[in-house]
Amino acid sequence: MATRRRDWAAFAAVGTVAVCGAAWMASAWDDVRRGNGVSVDRETRSPEEIRRYWTPERIRQAEPADMPAWNPCDHFPSSLSPDCW
Repeated sequence: MATRRRDWAAFAAVGTVAVCGAAWMASAWDDVRRGNGVSVDRETRSPEEIRRYWTPERIRQAEPADMPAWNPCDHFPSSLSPDCW
């Protein structure tokens, strides 16, 4: 009889930890989804207009834009991402 109670206590403890962990991860997932840093701009000009805009002079003066770097430790809570441990 004591063994059965111990089994149920262990089962209840594991179930509680699983439910609490799932709730915590679900609450943290919103932050991860919102902070991905991706933006999309649709170009409305025709290819001909774009080719006319990029004259040889403009191409020579063009400078590369800074590309965003994604650091998982900024977006994940530290316990969720093994890279941040």
